[in-house]
Amino acid sequence: MADSQIPILHSRNAGVWPSVDPTAGWQRLLAVTRSVALQFALETNGWALHLVATIGFLEVRMRSLVKTVLAVMWVGIAFSISGNVQAAEGKVKVLIVTGFDVASHKWEESSRAVHAILQESGRFDVTVSTDKEVFASSELKDYDVVILSYGFWKEAEPGEQAKSGLLDYVRNGGGVVALHFACSSFQDWQEYAVLLGRVWKQGVGGHGPYGEFEVNIKDPKHPITKGLQDFTTEDELYSKLTGDEEIEVLASAYSEWSGKVEPIVFVKRYGEGRVVQNVLGHSMASKQNAAYQRLLINGVEWAATGNVTAK
Repeated sequence: MADSQIPILHSRNAGVWPSVDPTAGWQRLLAVTRSVALQFALETNGWALHLVATIGFLEVRMRSLVKTVLAVMWVGIAFSISGNVQAAEGKVKVLIVTGFDVASHKWEESSRAVHAILQESGRFDVTVSTDKEVFASSELKDYDVVILSYGFWKEAEPGEQAKSGLLDYVRNGGGVVALHFACSSFQDWQEYAVLLGRVWKQGVGGHGPYGEFEVNIKDPKHPITKGLQDFTTEDELYSKLTGDEEIEVLASAYSEWSGKVEPIVFVKRYGEGRVVQNVLGHSMASKQNAAYQRLLINGVEWAATGNVTAK
């Protein structure tokens, strides 16, 4: 898929303006009027040549006036664009990839919530793509971190170029944050499981009823969890995830369904890149939890930069 076909939403890029002479409309009108006046002049023994001269004078004046106004407008636009660029400088560039999920997960609503949480923090410049083939795009390298906000094993795998694009992006230092059911996707893509560290295998992974449970902070010194205390949330507690990759567990919870302490938020390395997985966030109510939002914001910034700026 060509880059131009990738559906990018919420893009903050100004784009390229076409090269158009804004005086062209006036020029066409004056040219037609001048032509008619010349024809009339020939048919009336030349007295209308005065009209032609007047039209020529008006054309020169109009061009000068329009170009002066446009010059003033362009200075204002240039200052506005410059201000926006300066405001975006220093912000983490985020790409949320979404577009599919199991019916109980409203991917559009969920991704809008994640987008809003990140934008409102003031730390991020967020773009959203609803096409997983964006992983094949040359534009992927323009982002500091990619958020996987999708799920379900029935969705077809990305194309080979997209697979390689995502893996190469992370190997070369790009960050990845996998949210909630992203761990269930692409069941036969083995390297995806290696990338994420733990995945939901159909017939193995699961959770008990949606409800209240306590999340325990396991590493209070890590930048993502620093300053956070154990907290209570209402959510799905994912259990029996599959994988033997080395991970660092930052938060966990005891599952009545599995009878075990399950990793909830954890990190790992993939090549030069940082990977964060956060399996919380089933419902919109779950995403309103202040601790969840803190984990999301900190996790995205850490995956992108290795640091967290919030105190």
